[in-house]
Amino acid sequence: MLLEVDRGTEDAHEVVHKLRRYADGFRLLPSDAGERIKRLARAGGSGHVDHELRLWRRYSPATGREGTPPVAFVFADTTDAKVANTVKALEEGGRRYWAPRRYEVYQRGLTARDYGQVVPVVFTAGHNLRVQAFQFRF
Repeated sequence: MLLEVDRGTEDAHEVVHKLRRYADGFRLLPSDAGERIKRLARAGGSGHVDHELRLWRRYSPATGREGTPPVAFVFADTTDAKVANTVKALEEGGRRYWAPRRYEVYQRGLTARDYGQVVPVVFTAGHNLRVQAFQFRF
């Protein structure tokens, strides 16, 4: 999970731009990607190139689940009104980065959604977080 702590210094639209940059970063290919993979990425967008071939998989450990790592926005030292405004801006302006897409099929009535290419987003306030100390015994 990637953690973004907002201490009230950014406006809501800057947070949307951060989410866009995360989404763009998850689509990057490594410089040694094969020509076939580069052509697929250019021609068909993010749905045609598996996450395992993306650059972020080289520095992020496997999560045991499909898709990109979630981004957690933690709001600290700010007002409830600012949090509500930021969440609303992310819901509206960031929809293309976190919302699932319909599967491209030709069957009518299919309601399944593809979450594989979106960035999961989590919101919380700083006072909701609790630090847990662990004691390791050897």
